[in-house]
Amino acid sequence: DLKCPPHVPVSFGFDTACKTFATLVGNVAVDALSAQKYYHLVRLMGRSASHIALEVALLTHPNACLFGEEVAEGKQSLKDITMELADMIEARSKDGKDYGVILIPEGLIEFIPECNALIREINDKLSQPEIQPTEEAILGVLSKENAECFRYLPGFIRAQLLLDRDPHGNVQVAKIETEKLLAATVHTELENRRASGYTGTFSPQLHAFGYEGRAGMPTIFDSSYCYALGYTASSLLVNGCTGLIASVKNLLAPCKEWQCGGVPITSLCVIERRKGKDKPVIRKALVELTGPLSQPFQFYKKIRDNLRICDMYRIPGPTQFDMVNCEVSKDIPMTLQLELGRTWELQVPTEKPKRMGKFLFLPQAKRMRSELQRWRALVITKDREHRLPAALSTFNANAVTVKKGEDTCCNAHTVVSRYFSEVHAPILDIVPTEERGAPTHDKKIGIVFCGRQAPGCHDLVCGLMDMLPVTLGNKVYGFVGGTHGLMDKQAVELDPELCDSFCGAGGLEMLGRTVDRINTQDEKERAKATCEELDLDGLVLVGGARTNTDAAYLSEYFKQNKVKTGVVGVPCGIEGSMVNEFVEASLGFDSATKAMSELVGNTAIDGSSARKYYYFLKLMDGSTTGGRNATSHVALEVALETKPNLLLLSEEVDDQRNNLREIVNGIADVISARADDGKNFGTVLIAEGLLAAIPEFRTLIAELEGFPMPNTVDKVLPELTTWSAALFRSLPEFIQKELLLERQSNAALQLSQLETDRLMARLVQDELKQRKKKGTFKGSFSPVCQFLGYQARCSMPSDFDSDYAYALGGTAAVLATRSCNGYMAVISDLAHPVERWHCCGVPFTAMLQVAPQVPGESFRPRPGIFPRKVDLDAAAFASWKEVRDSCAKEELYENPGPIQLSGPSARRVTKTIATRFSYLKELEGLQRNLEALRTRCRPGCHLRQVKVASGILTTLNGILDELSEHVVPTTFLEPAVK
Repeated sequence: DLKCPPHVPVSFGFDTACKTFATLVGNVAVDALSAQKYYHLVRLMGRSASHIALEVALLTHPNACLFGEEVAEGKQSLKDITMELADMIEARSKDGKDYGVILIPEGLIEFIPECNALIREINDKLSQPEIQPTEEAILGVLSKENAECFRYLPGFIRAQLLLDRDPHGNVQVAKIETEKLLAATVHTELENRRASGYTGTFSPQLHAFGYEGRAGMPTIFDSSYCYALGYTASSLLVNGCTGLIASVKNLLAPCKEWQCGGVPITSLCVIERRKGKDKPVIRKALVELTGPLSQPFQFYKKIRDNLRICDMYRIPGPTQFDMVNCEVSKDIPMTLQLELGRTWELQVPTEKPKRMGKFLFLPQAKRMRSELQRWRALVITKDREHRLPAALSTFNANAVTVKKGEDTCCNAHTVVSRYFSEVHAPILDIVPTEERGAPTHDKKIGIVFCGRQAPGCHDLVCGLMDMLPVTLGNKVYGFVGGTHGLMDKQAVELDPELCDSFCGAGGLEMLGRTVDRINTQDEKERAKATCEELDLDGLVLVGGARTNTDAAYLSEYFKQNKVKTGVVGVPCGIEGSMVNEFVEASLGFDSATKAMSELVGNTAIDGSSARKYYYFLKLMDGSTTGGRNATSHVALEVALETKPNLLLLSEEVDDQRNNLREIVNGIADVISARADDGKNFGTVLIAEGLLAAIPEFRTLIAELEGFPMPNTVDKVLPELTTWSAALFRSLPEFIQKELLLERQSNAALQLSQLETDRLMARLVQDELKQRKKKGTFKGSFSPVCQFLGYQARCSMPSDFDSDYAYALGGTAAVLATRSCNGYMAVISDLAHPVERWHCCGVPFTAMLQVAPQVPGESFRPRPGIFPRKVDLDAAAFASWKEVRDSCAKEELYENPGPIQLSGPSARRVTKTIATRFSYLKELEGLQRNLEALRTRCRPGCHLRQVKVASGILTTLNGILDELSEHVVPTTFLEPAVK
């Protein structure tokens, strides 16, 4: 809001913040398209003015963007805004779209007439020392009209209006959850409309983007602009000039032609009321709705009717710094470009969405993509191309052969063999061959996105398509709407043009997804009917542990029913838990953790800049196993990348059997120690599944899963055991309600619904208050809570994930066309250069484990491929243990910055993957040693060699027998097969 054209055309930092927010908004827009079930309401930092909201709207094309200045001009009430949003949501619902993106400037509430009057009076009253910031006190001094408005607002908004004021005595609009207020009023309005015909669903996901945008790595424009301003300021000072503000103009021209100078500060001042008194201040620049600098708003106004119903989301992608290869990196703010005379034409889709079952098929043409997306696709297809493993270097199914390797074994052979007819299938190595047989032709393959959203899935489809050229009669069918699309026969035939438009794009928007489940008899029969009707040679299922467990059983079902379709799985999921001895990384983990690391790094740097906040950041796990098997791979990787002060890891809590009180005390101890050093700020990372790892919470969650959900406190509480009921009563009301919300498709608790960050902050605050009373804590504690997940899981894929996905697609295509039923496409040696990656197929049965028997159960859950927890003895966690004591005391924060798609840092791999052990490579070494032993101990060798080898092998086998008796898998306890 410091903007005084022509002398101060833009404030520095604006471009960086807007591009950071636009990246996140673009990601949640892709998320909305991928699942087609959420409305993302995004509140954007920016104080009173709506400049940031306008810039981000121009960059991303949301379905709606509110502007405080427009609300004020039209004298719109809260009801007017609610009705306007509800009208749009109802109209979209009639088109089959119960999803969307809505942007809200954080200062909106100040412009709503009734709220503006209320805030002004509250500011005035609270400037008087004798008036306490309590509801009772403020109601006693407010005017009748403002008191009525105050009572009408939800309790959480009333409390936020009374929080500590900013240094100027004004309400801190950044702490007012306007998005939650509007979600509540819109929901009520839509429910009222059901009587008049509204039949849609409104499921809001709420976001507040702010602190993560204030301290990000500056864009190329901001770096250049700030350097010019600094140089100008120093030049003014050395020339004896004072009372001026540095000015750099002509920003549309190349940097060498920018015009520098100084402007008297007094010429920019106006009179405003601060702390009950009139003071000269530089006027806050608001968004101009009319006049000489209204071009940005007028342009948005011109296009917004198109954006309300038609999805034309623009995905700007992560900020780039490669000025040599990526021209987009040098872009200046769109509002500034429009103010300086540039114009654009809105690209409108020419094809209407196609309804397929309950899902819409709405592929976006390449011309609709952002400049960065088009550049990325061009670079992949024309310049850089995908880096490929040596086995796939020609990327031609005719140039590889599938070679049978060693037979595999499985844990609990006796139990697994009850479900599967073959439990010792061999590993299938994909190796290049000079011999060329008949080209792969007339093959039909289907692909289903089963698991949750993850970066790289579209590149996987591209790999599948490129390995099976349509010119040879091959066909690849994509099932629209995930597993529902498979069972309802909602398939589209994919073509190279469609794949080209999605190359390098994030999320699952090409085909979408619904639920991660194909395990009932009816579901398997419907999948079988679809595959037979389409005459599929192969079916590729993309997802995590749950997906691949279902794929294993579906492959056996097809085998028993003599269905020719071979079922092939692909390990995918941002949670990183679809790993085991064979699978070193799940697709999407690298990109999602890098995207979250940027946000955590930005936030931590912001904290060390302001030095007054403790950031409690909950990181999405992403798994569909819910509270049944919470993992923390994402949190650990982000901690390794950013060095926060604290990391709460589910596996460590579980291993140490920490209760809630111990965890809270541990956090409070670190905060107290830092306060003793004068540091009342810090960053705390919390794994999404933390609560499920706490013993008393795990018991409570298990009991709650026996109730139908959603449910109410008064119905559930009397049915809980004494201990669980006591824990439930002790929890804040917001957590109680969240524990009783609707469950996932497998009846598991949706951990993303629990505000674990807010709960921990509340409990730590209570503990610190007690310590302050005792005199053991003398610092201050101001927590800020945030959940990081939706804004990262649909990011544009990193180079690693793009290459990994493409190679997985090629591997899956080879396996599917060779009738390799019951295999997972696996690529190992990922810590090495791509050319050294090893491609193969691993039978599902080699990954199956049997859950330990629960006391009192008469049956066991079926064998499954279980999510792998963080190994507390592995290199990644050991790296964190080495630094965490220093991190708790000092500020060792690191900011890895946004994902780079070119340049020297583009090929950087996450620390977790880089340190992962290669099981298959180790097995190869073991086989070489055994072969060497066999060679040395042939008939005729010395007796001493035979005795030494025999004795050592006897001892080794004894040790291995002992180890095999103590292997206990971690499980997610799917509903048991009795």
